[in-house]
Amino acid sequence: MSQEGGNGFMSIDGPFMRVMELVINLFLLNIFVIICSVPVITIGASFTALHHQLQRMSRNEDGYVVRDFFKDFASNFKVSTFTWLILLPVGVFLGIDLKIFSDGVSFPGAYKWLIIAFAVIYLMGLVYVFPVLARYETTPKLAIKNAYAMSLFALPKTIIMIVLFVLPWVGAMYIANFILACFLFGISFPAYINVFLYKKTFETFEKKQKEAFKGTPEEDITESENHEDEH
Repeated sequence: MSQEGGNGFMSIDGPFMRVMELVINLFLLNIFVIICSVPVITIGASFTALHHQLQRMSRNEDGYVVRDFFKDFASNFKVSTFTWLILLPVGVFLGIDLKIFSDGVSFPGAYKWLIIAFAVIYLMGLVYVFPVLARYETTPKLAIKNAYAMSLFALPKTIIMIVLFVLPWVGAMYIANFILACFLFGISFPAYINVFLYKKTFETFEKKQKEAFKGTPEEDITESENHEDEH
């Protein structure tokens, strides 16, 4: 088979090179998110930048992952960090309780199931809030509100997204080889799959909830100048 021309399997625009580009980009994004999340308070900005890059990649748009990731990290830092600081204390509380449960400490059954239920509800918003921040120019309050609205709007997809989000890290707790996999692709790869799950939800939700998105002038959710409309 000839490799010349633009349609060959090994050509610059061929399937092999596209797959390799995707793998390299997902690896780089995974490393960037891990490094930029080390201070903990920057996790929100890291995940928002990640999802903006993944949304761009899902539309097959050209770009430079290194430059664009850090550009998005800086431009969304304020709103993403404020949003994350609202969610962080709740996550810490739930995480501590779940860790105590896993250590075998005895608690009343009702309390245990209540914490598990709250953890699921927390994750329902968490898997959407950073994609919302990546797609829209909004406020922390509206980002969280609309994250939960979207999660309920497409509940079956939301459950799948939660499973994809937590599965690598649960696996790393019990299987040593999963630790390396998480370091290489444990954040970016599940998030990339999730883009295709929530992408249609966003489009449908925008059409059905157009008036709700408009709100009052100070509560308006609009497309960010560096988001989809620009492309």
